[in-house]
Amino acid sequence: MNATHNCGLDDEALSRVRELDRDGRGDQLLRRLLCVFEKSIDRMLIQLEQARAAADAKGVYLVAHTLKSSSAAVGALALSRQCAVVEHLARESRLDEAADDVQQMILEAVAAREAARRLVAQLETVTDIA
Repeated sequence: MNATHNCGLDDEALSRVRELDRDGRGDQLLRRLLCVFEKSIDRMLIQLEQARAAADAKGVYLVAHTLKSSSAAVGALALSRQCAVVEHLARESRLDEAADDVQQMILEAVAAREAARRLVAQLETVTDIA
């Protein structure tokens, strides 16, 4: 059993990632995945802002689609659900209708990034203690 709190990320998703860590080095895979996720959010938010400013429905769709999958994998389920909403609207080129949903997706992405940072910090603290 891990000695960390999930920081707002789904426990079941985190457990699935931990099960994949077969080398027996604790939460190393989870830490790496969370760090990649955190950095990808930074890139995705820039791409989202560019696509939104250009009224590029395909660009918004691609960001939402990418973030939907990666956020679900690390347990950022609120972000994943919001991405699904934006993905659907962007696929139908309904960006005007999606404005509030895109803004909510950005807020969820920032919250998920912070949750990932907090969990990585906790995991590093546990590793340092062990």
